[in-house]
Amino acid sequence: MPITNANLIPDLRLATALDAALRVILHDEMSLRTTGSILNLGSINGTGSAASTIRYAGLDGLDPFAATASEVSAVAETPFVDASAQIAVGRCALRRDISDLANITGFAQDVDPVRLAESMVGGYEQYFNVLAATAINSLTTSVGAAGVDMSVDDFYDAMFALEIASVPGPYTCLLSPNQLANFQDSLRAEGGAAQYMPATADMLMVKGQGYQGNFLGIDLYRSDKVLVDGGGDAHGGMWGLGCMGYKTGSMVNPIGGFVTSPSGEIVVEFERIAAQATTVIVGHGYLGLSVLEDARGVQIVTDGP
Repeated sequence: MPITNANLIPDLRLATALDAALRVILHDEMSLRTTGSILNLGSINGTGSAASTIRYAGLDGLDPFAATASEVSAVAETPFVDASAQIAVGRCALRRDISDLANITGFAQDVDPVRLAESMVGGYEQYFNVLAATAINSLTTSVGAAGVDMSVDDFYDAMFALEIASVPGPYTCLLSPNQLANFQDSLRAEGGAAQYMPATADMLMVKGQGYQGNFLGIDLYRSDKVLVDGGGDAHGGMWGLGCMGYKTGSMVNPIGGFVTSPSGEIVVEFERIAAQATTVIVGHGYLGLSVLEDARGVQIVTDGP
């Protein structure tokens, strides 16, 4: 009788073998933080508070000169305009526990403490996207219609709203996956000189995952972190630079075993629980993001998760 593979299972062969390569489960990896479309206002380290007030003053032409009644007419005082925005920085974190047995039985490329620590960066970036989506959802001006698929008209309406408000470019647009699909479907019926330029491989290398292309000079990004309300409507948005801003805090030389990201925004610490033969990997970040000037942004509210 010949020796067959079936006869060797389970003593000398495996019914199924794990592939040597470790692949990442499909998820949205885009990062708004690295696009430069949201102002980085620095760190709260050494400021004496976890909250910051961003100051605005009506200078450099907010109030124009006015003609006088005559060459000797008295000039009335023009009220001075000021404003402020608040950013509160808070802690965000992610924890993973892995037993020694799970670690030592792993393959060369596997889930281990080092790989779990590296993965913390992605978790931080997605938290940033969540904060940005929450801020976009608070913008006062909105275009689109609840329950109706997004169209090219909605994109134009958002752009027109920013132009009417004298918001300087460049503009950035963030849409949910369904909003983007509906927008692209609407584009198929469009004619004229306006051209949609989808992302190329070179563009993705520069702008990162999530970049979808450019339409009318506006960069489009897709994220599944765009908020969806109880009625199933997605709250994407379009904004100019200065609409939103963020501040961070950085841990400086914490005690114990740790690694930090190049920017210092993320600290990953390793803790041993000897009684359980377990290694705890905890990533920490300190981040706050807020709308700075509401007039610089507009919500795009349309149907879709």
